[in-house]
Amino acid sequence: MPSNNSGAQRLSQAALSRPRFLRLVAGALLPFVGWRLSAAAPANHELAQKNERPATKDASAPGRMGGILVNLFGSVKIHSYLSPADGLRVNTQMIEGPKAVVIFDGQLLLTYADEVASYVQTLGKPVDRIILSHAHTDHWGGLQILTERFPDARVFALDGIADQVRVGGPARLGGLRRRYGDKAATKVTVPTETITEGLLRIDGVAYDFKRFVDAESDLQLAALLPEQKVLMAFDLVFSPNQHAFTGANHFDHWMIVLESLKALQGYDTIIIGHDTPVGRSAIDSTMTYVKRAKEIRAASADAKSYIEKLKAAFPDLQQAGFVDLSASYLYAAPH
Repeated sequence: MPSNNSGAQRLSQAALSRPRFLRLVAGALLPFVGWRLSAAAPANHELAQKNERPATKDASAPGRMGGILVNLFGSVKIHSYLSPADGLRVNTQMIEGPKAVVIFDGQLLLTYADEVASYVQTLGKPVDRIILSHAHTDHWGGLQILTERFPDARVFALDGIADQVRVGGPARLGGLRRRYGDKAATKVTVPTETITEGLLRIDGVAYDFKRFVDAESDLQLAALLPEQKVLMAFDLVFSPNQHAFTGANHFDHWMIVLESLKALQGYDTIIIGHDTPVGRSAIDSTMTYVKRAKEIRAASADAKSYIEKLKAAFPDLQQAGFVDLSASYLYAAPH
């Protein structure tokens, strides 16, 4: 979901093998609106990336609804939790270093954030910090649970993201609770600490934090892990299997951001905000999608036309509900 901050800044300076994921729940309702998601298809093994480090699927805990993907990079493990479809198949990343865990993003629903917390506890290491990539609700809605389960872990974000969550959060949670009831958070959890651009070592793991504006959201974090050759792009890049959220209406500058990611060296694997990790080719497929969505936006007088044309242009993609949600913002009546 788009934040309430218009993001006046411009762009700053700027794989993994895929095992079978758990077959996730399909056909769930999108939050905030009444449209249905398209059925979630099985993982597409054609997207497996070249990587000498085999990934493993964590044995499913009794009753666990989400999927876990684990990739080993020397002494560093990247654990990826993927929620079922009613959680928008959003990811939480857990970077396990020698002595601690860093959590990126907090899920949409409390149910799945609780699964993340329970899984982290099985790793037997303290949580150093929680980092929020951007202010869309599907990435911070479950922070309430994570901060309750890990009270010593501070929540970090880029400067500006906390303000976006603080201002827009109450209305977002209101819609979420109307849709999901007790599965949704009861309070807005606002980051208290600031991540700045540049190189930072946390528990011996090097992170090169980068700040991007006017792409999928108004303001978004990315993190390059140079020693692991991993780019954590979150919602800057989407899976070739899925529709992207375009409701922020930043088509042109999003393309510039994607070009800058293509030019960036030092990574083979991209960790994204929805679906399993991808390779560099996903940047090209995201660019193709954004370019076509921009053309359809220019040619569509209303939301209905945009929805029909974009779904027709990409008939095989999952998460078609993102198109409906995007159109509700692109064609919203002026306040």
